[in-house]
Amino acid sequence: MIQKIIFSCLCTMLFTSCLHPNYYENVDGDLTKIATWTIEDGQLGKATILNDQLEKQAVDSIEQIWSKIKAILPQKVVNTYVKEFVLLTDGPSETLAGVAPIDETNQSWDFAVDPQDLPQGDYKKEKDFVHTLIHEFGHIITLNNTQIEPSDLEYQTDENRYLTTEGLAKENSYINLFIKEFWYPNNRLIEWDKMDRVKNQDKKLRKLYSFYQKYETAFLTDYAAESPEEDLAESWYFFVVKDKPTTNFEKDKKILFFYQFKELVLLRKEIRSAIQ
Repeated sequence: MIQKIIFSCLCTMLFTSCLHPNYYENVDGDLTKIATWTIEDGQLGKATILNDQLEKQAVDSIEQIWSKIKAILPQKVVNTYVKEFVLLTDGPSETLAGVAPIDETNQSWDFAVDPQDLPQGDYKKEKDFVHTLIHEFGHIITLNNTQIEPSDLEYQTDENRYLTTEGLAKENSYINLFIKEFWYPNNRLIEWDKMDRVKNQDKKLRKLYSFYQKYETAFLTDYAAESPEEDLAESWYFFVVKDKPTTNFEKDKKILFFYQFKELVLLRKEIRSAIQ
């Protein structure tokens, strides 16, 4: 879940749950789940309306909302992993969208949006919306069951395999290779892990922002310093929408990281074609 205090880039636009199927029911007490739809091969199926007094217009136009999202994201991946669509809200100008694994296998995911924050008109021309979709899609392709396996571990114990909330990263997974290259050197992961364990959220966010300022040439946005997972998803977004960097900062190398994977280059091409 993105904290809404310090991180300026995406804090009012998206969240990533990475928790459990009932995550949306009570996050900080401010998210109201409106309705859910099952998804089969990218098509909306059975609906469960949880609050028929709220956002009726959004519920009625769900097909249009879902079709606009699908128009931007690669269908093969969406059809494989996204099995539930969720409408929820925390009011205007707050959460926009997010993803979450439906169970501990990471094989099935839901995709959630807040109808109060959806842009008007052509979604593809709304940079914040496109940024959010591509970022969240990045979580799906880097945290699904081909990349992460279930684990009962509670703490990081093996430097060869990164432990996420979803489970243990496979040795040659995107996130594991990314962290080995950019987070293990100079004990940066250890430095971040100490801050991540701070209980007081205000103090934690101040420490994370200081962490970003300390390594500003290493992060593409301040939100990327929130965690290795968010760093990877933000780097993925810039890999998709930007041309190859010509400078040699660490944040540029994070964009170049994705070019070694032919399948990701193809997804990049597909998304860029959809949003142009």
